[in-house]
Parts: sequence; C-alpha cells; structure tokens
Amino acid sequence: MTLRYGNKWLHSSYDPLNEGKRWAAEVSYQPGDTLIVLGVGLGYHLAALVEKANEVKIIAVEPAVELLKYCFFNPALKNLEQTGKIIIFHHEQPLQNFLTAHIDQFLLERVKVIEYKPLERVFPQEFLKYRREINDILFGLLCSLNTALRFSVTWTRNFFLNLAKVLTSTPVKSFYGVFQSKPGIIVSAGPSLNKNLSLLKEAKGKAIILTVGTALKPVLATGINPDIGVSIDGGKANFRHFEGIDTTGFPLLFDPIIYPRILEEYKGCLIASVYFEIFQTWLQNLGYLDPGQVRMGPSVANYAFDFALKLGLDPIIFIGQDLAFTGGNTHARGTVYENREPTKEKSRLLEIEGFYGGKVITDRSLHAMLQYIETQIAMTANGRRIINATEGGARIKGTEVMTLRQAIDTYCQEPFNPDTRIKEICSSYQPLNKIKPGELAEKIKAEKAVMEKAIKICRTGERLARDLELAFTSKMPSQQQVNKILKRLDKVDAEINNLREELLPVAMVFQPVWFQLNKGPFSRPEAEWRAEGLRLAKKSLLLYQGLAEGIDIVQDAMAQAAERLSSV
Repeated sequence: MTLRYGNKWLHSSYDPLNEGKRWAAEVSYQPGDTLIVLGVGLGYHLAALVEKANEVKIIAVEPAVELLKYCFFNPALKNLEQTGKIIIFHHEQPLQNFLTAHIDQFLLERVKVIEYKPLERVFPQEFLKYRREINDILFGLLCSLNTALRFSVTWTRNFFLNLAKVLTSTPVKSFYGVFQSKPGIIVSAGPSLNKNLSLLKEAKGKAIILTVGTALKPVLATGINPDIGVSIDGGKANFRHFEGIDTTGFPLLFDPIIYPRILEEYKGCLIASVYFEIFQTWLQNLGYLDPGQVRMGPSVANYAFDFALKLGLDPIIFIGQDLAFTGGNTHARGTVYENREPTKEKSRLLEIEGFYGGKVITDRSLHAMLQYIETQIAMTANGRRIINATEGGARIKGTEVMTLRQAIDTYCQEPFNPDTRIKEICSSYQPLNKIKPGELAEKIKAEKAVMEKAIKICRTGERLARDLELAFTSKMPSQQQVNKILKRLDKVDAEINNLREELLPVAMVFQPVWFQLNKGPFSRPEAEWRAEGLRLAKKSLLLYQGLAEGIDIVQDAMAQAAERLSSV
C-alpha cells in the first residue's frame, strides 16, 4: 500500500517498506534522544525507526495536514501510536502546547528535528513552515529554561524574603470573578504606547486598567493611576520601574519571586499570588492557605492576561503590546528603557506579520513571547473577546485589531468605578491563615534543623562518591568494594528520599544541578565497566554536592524569613 498526491508518489510506488528502512538507517541518534520527525504519510519510515531506535522518544508531525486522514490506513502506524512507541501530532491543539507537553525542558540539547525527504519534496513550503515553527518553539523553551536556571537561586531567596508580605497581603483569590464581563485594558510598555497613552484618561472608571511595572511611569505621567499594577520580575533592575513614583493610590499584584525591595517600599495595597507549585505545596504543608495562582510566562504581560481572565474581564484590550521594534525602538517613552537600542545581530532578528499588515522586525526572544501569548489566548480565552489596540508592532493571532479610540468608544462607555470595589476588597480582607507569622517562623526554624540533618547525609554521599571514583581509577577495580560502596549510596539515597517533603523548597535551587545531571546519557550498554562506573561516580558527586549547596542557600534564606516573620 502506498500514497499518491496528484501525480506524485508520497512513498515508493513499488517498495515503500524498504524505502522507509533505508531512510531510518541514515538517522543518527544517541539513547535518550528525542526525535521530532517531520512527515508521517503512511508511517513506513516511522515503523523502521522504532525498530532501529527503541531507546529514543519519537514525535511525529505531519506538515501536510490533509494527509492526516490517510495516515492510519496503515494499521501498523495506528498500533505504534496506541502502544506509545510514537507520539503523533493531530493538530487538535497549538503545536507549542503539544511539544511542551512531550519534551523534557532539561533535555533540549538532545532534541533533533529530521525530515522525511520523500514527503518534503512534495510539500516543501509546508515543511519549511513547520521547521521554522518548531525551531521557534524550541528556542522559546530554551529561553524559558535559561531563565529558570539563571534565576532559580534568586527566586528561592526572594520567596523566603517576601514570605511575611505574602502572609499579610490580600489573596488574589479574593478578586476571582469580581469584574465579570467588564472591559479591561492591559497596558504594556512597547513603543506604540506613545501613540495612544493619552486616551487612557477616557477609559478610567469605565474599564479595569492593569499596568505592568515597566509601563507604570508613563501611565502615572498622564495624571491617572492604574487600577492595579502588575509585577513579577525578581531582578534588582525591576526596582527601577518603582523608584521615585507614588504608589499609595493603587494596589500591586505580585508573585513572591519579585525583587523584595519593591514590596518593602510599596505604599499601596498588595495582592499576592503564588505560581510555582513547589512553593504552593510547601506553604500548604505548613498550614498556610493558598492565596491563589496566576500563571506566568516569558513576559509580565502573560501574567497580567491570566489575571484579567480570572477577574472575569471581557473584552480584554491590549495596548503597548508591540512584541516588535516599532520605529526602531524597544520601549515607550518615559520608561527606564526608552533609550535602549534593539539588537543588531542579524542571526537574532526576524521578520513577522505586523499589526497593519506587511512585515515588522522583532528578535527571537520577543517572538517567543508572541508565540506564548497567542497560545495563551487560544487555550484560555474561552470565547472572550481579545482586542489588540496597540496600533503597531506584531499582529497577534486570536485578537481583533482596533485602534484604542475604537475600543474605548465601543466597549468603555459605562462607568462602574472599579477602584472603589478594589479598595473595598483590599481593606475588608481579614487573614484566614491557620497559623500566624510568629508560628510560621518557629516552623521554619524547625525545618532548618531537618535540613542540617540532610546536609550531613549529603556530605556522606559526597565522600562515598569520591570513594567510588577512586575505586574505578585504581589499576584493579574490586567488584566487591564497588558493590559495598553502591550499597551504602543506596542507603544515602533512601535517607534523602525520606526527607523529600522537608526538602521541597530546595527543588527550585537544585534545577541547574539537575540540568547538568541530565546533559548526557546516564548509561550506554556498550560502555566499558570502568568508564561507566566513573561516570556514575562523577554524577553522584555532582548530585550530593549540588543538593548540599542548595540546602545551604535555602537555610540562609529561611533564617532571614524567620527573622522577618518574628517581627510582623
């Protein structure tokens, strides 16, 4: 059985089975790799690849969507999918969501994209489109991973330093559904904000104005307060957006990974959310009620958008959401980044569809943000009207294009004074936590004692890992000695596992170590015994050193948190 499209054969007209085997024979891989195969057809090549490469994950994407209905004419392909030997993209969700669900972010460097050439020759444009989209998605995942690895320690420290503020802030849950079917405007700091910022005054009191931290200064310069400010960035530079402004007139929605000085000096009401499940679970284990979650993404605008959905807003209007270098600028006037120049590295620049049609210039990081917000809209808007009134920058799929003038005239005409309701919620909130800040401080001190025990266990693991390395570097490695060390390492692993709940806060800090542990294959069947043993010893040493260092960092942060909580 084979397929023909028009007058072109999609597989060999006489022996598609052997054609698939020849293709699979040329595919190079290592055990543990993830192979994204562009081109499904009848799947002869996929069956051959599964037979050859049973130690890899195979994800299949059919760029020629119209071929999908014919794929399962081959029962062998259907069986491969049902048994989990391959994963096929059925185009029922955005490709970004599909790949994110099936790719281990810590193993991105082991993801390979390969094309099935017989199909690519028939559908070259479709293959080119999907190859570009997959590359962009992988780049976005890499950016997200790099951010997590870079800020894992900062976010953990910030969480503990901000813990007292989380306990005393209004939970974001208090705002869920409060402004059902009311209009909202999300103000971001893209360069096109210059065009329509002055119109915000007309929307004040007739729409919820959510303003990201970067855009606070230009919005306040118009003489109005946003209804709610939104900020999550954990870096010190984030404080510059708040420096020198009067924050008494509007609340701030934050996640505890935010730079602590912002919360310490903030004069208005604070609204807390906790996104990372690691921190949510840890708080709940200590008896603290979850304040609610607002999902984050590569941009604070993603956080603001999810909050807008949880408020119940409809329509949701974007301004300043350029995601491109409009007029050769990166940000609007009045922001701390107004003089920043876009990158000049051609390899990082892209041409994408613009707000007004035609092409605009962006970079790979902004493009990853664009893809994320498009996926976010597709997966979470649930029929709500999303309007892009940026009047510049990138075209955002899933949005209606309007000027801000049109959006205000159409949707923001009925006054409902949201700031009054917001103030009522903030002022009437009474903490409902099962434990008080002082009690939590004592619980944290008790946890620190458990972590001291964990560090001692890790130091034992380090010593045993060094002993294992010495055993394998000796002239005549002793199997008996190696087995004895491995048995003791198993005991160390069991002791650490028993403390898993208490060590939950260390998980974020440990991510860079976990990334290093996953960078190469853990084992190769053909590897020589000594070489395999040395690799195991080095990974064990990295594991216990990294865990001990992570515990040290968290212990220090906990000590500061306990001190702050004791004074609340």
